[in-house]
Amino acid sequence: MIDPKDFTEVLIRNKLGPLIEVPCSYFKDFLIYARVSKACEIINPTNEASAVGIASGKYLATGTIPIVAIQNSGLMNTLNALTSLNQIYDIPIFYIVSWRGEGGKGYDAPEHDIIGTNMKEILKTFKIPYQIVNDDKYPQQIRLLSETARETKKPVALIIRQNTFSSFELSVKKAEIYEMSRFDAMKIIKKKLLKKALFLSTTGYTTRDSFAIKDTPDFYMVGSMGHIFSLGLGLAPHTNKRVVIFDGDGSCLMQLGGLASFNPAIHKNILYIVFDNESYESTGGQPSVSGNIDFSYLAKAFKFQNFYQVTTSKELVSFLSQLPNYKGAVFAHIKVRHDVKAAKRVSDTYSCPQIKKRFMANFKIHTT
Repeated sequence: MIDPKDFTEVLIRNKLGPLIEVPCSYFKDFLIYARVSKACEIINPTNEASAVGIASGKYLATGTIPIVAIQNSGLMNTLNALTSLNQIYDIPIFYIVSWRGEGGKGYDAPEHDIIGTNMKEILKTFKIPYQIVNDDKYPQQIRLLSETARETKKPVALIIRQNTFSSFELSVKKAEIYEMSRFDAMKIIKKKLLKKALFLSTTGYTTRDSFAIKDTPDFYMVGSMGHIFSLGLGLAPHTNKRVVIFDGDGSCLMQLGGLASFNPAIHKNILYIVFDNESYESTGGQPSVSGNIDFSYLAKAFKFQNFYQVTTSKELVSFLSQLPNYKGAVFAHIKVRHDVKAAKRVSDTYSCPQIKKRFMANFKIHTT
């Protein structure tokens, strides 16, 4: 295994940086060390495409090759910028990309099956020189890739496998001031609205919590981070039930443009709930940027008629009792503490097509 400190020092020695990261659990120990040591500048954008844009600006201003550390699913989110910015303007970046789903179907959660199986082919198709990290040879690999990036003025990639880094322990800063965990808050909501609503939940522990609380025919999103609100926009006009969308702060901000398609005249039955623990919980608790955001202004900017801020169970119960009196869609921002329960993945019980089939039965649509 690779020591995060040694790895960071090799990157710096090769004059790479700053580190622009959208976290993955495969390199959480490296990210923790880099943040704690302050060995290099760290930038925390809301999504991978933005990371590439920021990295490109850094290169244009400094001539130094920046690092973009992302999951391989996030690599797919950067392909437009890669092909229509970096590769045609000769703007190099040093990708650090996790290989989720290595080994193909059945080796990881189902959202990683396709990208994991086709990882090498995708890198070759988009002409990204790459090295698969080796515990003994990584200093030479980083040097070779950085030299290639400087010579070609094109992006390169170092691929990180599971269990590459040795542990670097750090107590994650938790939002202890908040009474409820996400699980606590969600349990109150599902119990109150169970017979009156359809539930959609974003990927990660949000979906796991919803499933653990009550196995209802929800749409459990096991990938596609940031897209659960847009999915809700598509289906809400086709039901008279309340459409309850469970999202997280990182997921909400990752694809914020989805909120721009919200139409208060059409999507009157949406209850959009953002559970905010100011972290990317499922990838190791790295901080998100939600602490910089006033969600009340966000709701107003996107034309929600109703906004409700919740920090305690008493406030949540009060809000839910008032909900029938609200006219139009509602945006609820619930501050919760960082508190992970060991809930199992939905995909351990149902396949993604089964999740889809169960959910579509709510609309009396029967599909195979």
